[in-house]
Formats: sequence, structure tokens, C-alpha cells
Amino acid sequence: MRMSHEHKRANGRGWVDNQKDCPEGELRGPATLVKITEDVRKYASEQGVSDEQALQAGMEQKSREFSAAGAEIYSKA
Repeated sequence: MRMSHEHKRANGRGWVDNQKDCPEGELRGPATLVKITEDVRKYASEQGVSDEQALQAGMEQKSREFSAAGAEIYSKA
């Protein structure tokens, strides 16, 4: 997907597109993946587990939340 740079601005952590629709500090694109990776590593360190174990535990928790919410891909807000 091509995006014009005239509708983007740097926020110091990555590019934010369409800044009118994007809350301040929200990350999009590759910067989002970096932030998630940092969060997982921090959580794993705090819990004294490996990155893999932290990811597994997080996925199991999200799976339970998804099932408890009705297992609907698109839910009504």
C-alpha cells in the first residue's frame, strides 16, 4: 500500500499516518511491532520467564478473553 508522505509526521518512535484520526502517541506500522516486542520482553523479564513463555501465556489469556466474549470476529461496539 502506498501512502503519501505529505499526510505523515514523525512522532519520534515511528510514522503516524493521518494524524487527525490517530490519537497522540498511537503507533502504527513497523513502530507498533517494535513496541509490542519491547512490551513482551519487559513483561517476560518482570515475570522471570523467557520471551517464548511470555508470548504463550499472553496468547492463552487472549484466547480465553476471546472465547468469553462470544468468539465473534466482528463484535458490536
